[in-house]
Amino acid sequence: MSQVSKNIFWLSISRVLALVLLFVAYTQLFRYLGPYASGQYQLILSYVLLFSTVVDFGIQQFITKKMSENPGETQEYFYEFFSFEVVVALLLYVLLVLIAFLRYPDPAVFYGICLAGLGMVANALTYPYLAVMAAFQDLRKVAWINFLNSCVNVSIIFAAIFLHRHIVFLASVQLCFGLLDLVLYRIYAAKHLPRLKILGGLKLLDFHLIKNVIKQGWPFALLVGFSAIYNRVDVVLISLMKGYVQTGYYTAAYKIFDLLGFFPSVVSYTLFPFFAGLMAKSALSEVRENLEKYLRLMMAAALPMAAGGMVLSAKLIALVAGPEYAPAAPVLSVLIWAPAILFMYIPVNSLVISQLTKKAVVITGANVVVNIAGNLLLIPRFGIQAAAAMTVVSESLQGLFYFYFVRRKITDFRFVSNFFKPAAAALAMGLVLWPLRTHSLALTLPLGAGVYSLALLATGFASKEDIRTVKKLFFKKDAA
Repeated sequence: MSQVSKNIFWLSISRVLALVLLFVAYTQLFRYLGPYASGQYQLILSYVLLFSTVVDFGIQQFITKKMSENPGETQEYFYEFFSFEVVVALLLYVLLVLIAFLRYPDPAVFYGICLAGLGMVANALTYPYLAVMAAFQDLRKVAWINFLNSCVNVSIIFAAIFLHRHIVFLASVQLCFGLLDLVLYRIYAAKHLPRLKILGGLKLLDFHLIKNVIKQGWPFALLVGFSAIYNRVDVVLISLMKGYVQTGYYTAAYKIFDLLGFFPSVVSYTLFPFFAGLMAKSALSEVRENLEKYLRLMMAAALPMAAGGMVLSAKLIALVAGPEYAPAAPVLSVLIWAPAILFMYIPVNSLVISQLTKKAVVITGANVVVNIAGNLLLIPRFGIQAAAAMTVVSESLQGLFYFYFVRRKITDFRFVSNFFKPAAAALAMGLVLWPLRTHSLALTLPLGAGVYSLALLATGFASKEDIRTVKKLFFKKDAA
């Protein structure tokens, strides 16, 4: 079995286990905080995330690509990246605190932002190590660290509930993540970075080199920044225009998006260096073969998730957040299509970011404008459902343009012909679930999964190669 499939498998297993823990924790947290405090807490996370996703200026992806292409220069790239992160993370933290001081006079929100911001700084210092692990496709250890992070998150959530703490205490989880990750990545990356001397590397800080890295990596920087804005700006805008209660409702639905989003991020993170390596060798036939393979798998996972989530949105919100969050159900019925669309274009996304970075910047930048304009125009009139609709629109535009440019500039590939069978199976599942949508999830979820699986088999969607791939995941050792 290929190393990339193994990496996706192990990262996914770690995230699924973590997802179970986080799901249980968040069902209790939403009930404990209520819509108002939930809105405050999610605002803190979204605000800091806007800075966190640009703290590396997108250079992590650029450095990962360069290390994949030139393994002998890994240590030099690491020193450049680490020195850059030290400077930029501290500067961004000052800016983060200053804006929060001027905009958020609520002490709980301000202090929560300050504490979570320190976590952003610590996390920024892990990015150079993470780039090394990704470049060498040593991702089982990353899977383990991700799982530990989730355990820390769950522990702090339950500690807050049992000790009757509030959002500032909860915000400390970001700092715990950062410190834990920094220690573990330093240990694990030693295998690829022998004789590494951090302090010595900092003494060699060369602003000319940093300027050169920024010059080469700025498209990645803009891409990451734009992506962060269109994914998180809706929460900030809702808090400004509709208040913390509506923000709490919206983020209850969005939390399901966040929890589901683990798998596309795993696939993208794993495929990025993989496709970069194939393109460096001009292996276009392998690029097309693997692109089609992962598109098929992602479609098969995405469509039943969207159809089932739309039909069962009320029950899902009641399960995740409780009856107090019932106004979030119509939001989820729309918003659930956003992660489904993301699932379907994420393999293409990995290729675009690797090879057509500047085009990705233009597409994502235009998407930011569309998203912000749509939210500003529609939220005052239509409320939080409009924000959900704009998220779906943004993901759709991103996917359509990415598909177009990959097919035109890199390689043609089959998509539509592989779409109809899982779409028909998902439609059959939705039709069966619709009259049962008010019944218990203990009945509807297994029934939906069974109907979809049988319908997918009936259409002949699963090939012999797909079945062999699944068998290898569980019954064969890695041949690498």
